Amino acid sequence: MSEPNVARVRLPEKREADASLGPLYDRADAVSDGSTLPGPTLFGNQVRALAHNPALLKALFSVYEAFAAQPSIDRKLTELGILVVSRVNACRYCVQHHAPLAHGAGLTTAQLQAVQNDAWSDRTLWSEDEWLVVRYAEALAAVPQRVDDQLFAALKVRFSERQIVDLTMRLALCAAWNKFNDALGLDTETAFQHAFAELGLA
Repeated sequence: MSEPNVARVRLPEKREADASLGPLYDRADAVSDGSTLPGPTLFGNQVRALAHNPALLKALFSVYEAFAAQPSIDRKLTELGILVVSRVNACRYCVQHHAPLAHGAGLTTAQLQAVQNDAWSDRTLWSEDEWLVVRYAEALAAVPQRVDDQLFAALKVRFSERQIVDLTMRLALCAAWNKFNDALGLDTETAFQHAFAELGLA
């Protein structure tokens, strides 16, 4: 297991935080049904960091509730895009969280290993939809102003405009989390460190 990060801000525990945040703390630390992993929407150390601003934490929670209420795109594709963005941005926190979640959503170990090795350009690993998500996530994370018209036209053949908007926002939020996590030195929670290690990714 890699050396732990040292958070640059205090991470208040539930008893120290605003009382109205209790349910969000509980959700962040809850164990999902049939899983040893904390719930996929909110993660403990992010919640604790954001507890310094309760209104912001609640607002962000509402954004993810909106995604969950009416999902438009397969979770496997979303998790794949998140992983590619997080690898481009070298965010260990998000990679260690989302690799187990992506595996649970249907990505194979070989696909996860390719992403972990920054070798996602092997077209044979991906379905048509997966390949488009890989290319879009990489372009969006690298230089979003250079997402070319040809790639966007290909996306519109396979996905509705609603799906493209949802995917774009989800990946853009992921990039923001990458920067948030790394700037504040947030470490991956123990459950996800173990789940990531169990995948055996190099």
